[in-house]
Amino acid sequence: MQIQAYFENIQQEIIAHINKAQSSVFIAVAWITDFTIFNILCEKAKQGIFIDLLLLNDEINNEKTSIDHKELAKYGSSVHFVNPGNDGAIMHHKFCVIDNCTVITGSYNWSRQATRNNENIVISTDACNLGAQFIKEFEAIKYRCIGIKNEPLFIDIATIVKRLQVIKTFAALEEKEDINVQIKKLKEQSLPDEVSIILRKLELGDFGNALRLVDAFISLNNRITVYEDAELFGLLLEIKSYEIQLNALENEKVEIEKLVHEFLVRHTRELGALIIELLALRKLNAKTDDEREEAANDEKQYKEGYEANKDKQIPELTKDEKQKLTKMYREASMLCHPDKFTNESPEKQKQAEELFKQLAEAYSNNNTVLVQELLHNLQNGILTLNPEHNTNKKAVQKARLESLKAKAISLTQLINELKLSETYCTATQNSNWDKYFENAKIRLQEQILEIKK
Repeated sequence: MQIQAYFENIQQEIIAHINKAQSSVFIAVAWITDFTIFNILCEKAKQGIFIDLLLLNDEINNEKTSIDHKELAKYGSSVHFVNPGNDGAIMHHKFCVIDNCTVITGSYNWSRQATRNNENIVISTDACNLGAQFIKEFEAIKYRCIGIKNEPLFIDIATIVKRLQVIKTFAALEEKEDINVQIKKLKEQSLPDEVSIILRKLELGDFGNALRLVDAFISLNNRITVYEDAELFGLLLEIKSYEIQLNALENEKVEIEKLVHEFLVRHTRELGALIIELLALRKLNAKTDDEREEAANDEKQYKEGYEANKDKQIPELTKDEKQKLTKMYREASMLCHPDKFTNESPEKQKQAEELFKQLAEAYSNNNTVLVQELLHNLQNGILTLNPEHNTNKKAVQKARLESLKAKAISLTQLINELKLSETYCTATQNSNWDKYFENAKIRLQEQILEIKK
């Protein structure tokens, strides 16, 4: 499974992955007012790709948009509107599953306004187990919204795949009667909507498109594991959501720390010598013993930090180089985040922590070579999860979920504290650092001259 977080060009990423759809697209979003995305969905529906869309039943989707959702229905796809619950709770999901194995989720609503907001998505590819979990949640919402209280009927993917493979063989032999027999047998069991579309195309004699969809369905669903335990499924889905949220929060924290680090390194380089001179003069001109002791402590403390940072050099990067570095860091951080290795041996947990720390430090110092090397090593299996250590025990997963929730709360609080720090506020409120340091240098020189006088 490959996981990538996106904070920019989100609309284009969503469109790019929808355009790759070969079989089906399941979408649960509160609102869709983005004409560009909706038109792409309609184009895919025209090509025979099954689109199933869940939307919130409110005035935004019904009155304040000129999008005609019925367009999708013209091409065999579906749109369902979900009413708010009795307690006022609304369907606020934002996820999409493409061909059962690509999952898109995050804060981004599929609306025109979202393109102007600070949003994020995480795209997981080759993630069939994760896709199965999201599809099951999708179907549960859909069944609730049309009034059926029981869980969706069991879909025997393995048997469906076998019968579709038989249909491929009979199609090659041009045995239409035998194809009809298999169609009849398939109709006797619960079917995914995309298989129902395949059967309709076969019955209409559209064998070319039908067999193309058959190939796509077989290829993608041969790898799916369906979770039967509803409670366990819910736990695993919620855990995955928190893992994604934690990774996004960790990235935000690292970005803040990186900005602060860059500002402090430059602050030391630009102003350090002047500050040391100023502190020495204040000590020399102290009126009382207490003032002299306080000035001496300030001077000693600052000199220690100055000596540690005065020789540090952070390479200057172009905009494209910064984007490339950020992309590599986020991809690598997904692969070695310590929270993924809580069920592994203590040695492997320690290895993950050390790699993650090394990665964050390299990223903070714009060390593109080291970040790229770490990513390469992680992609080539330097640190991997042991499947035998995975457990489906509910008690273990519940404890895991509570741990992730606590970490999310703690990390959010830490991020808020970092944003309130004096250094971060100064660094972000002064967009032109050159001008800021130039003015600060003048002020320090004036203070030094005043004390000397």
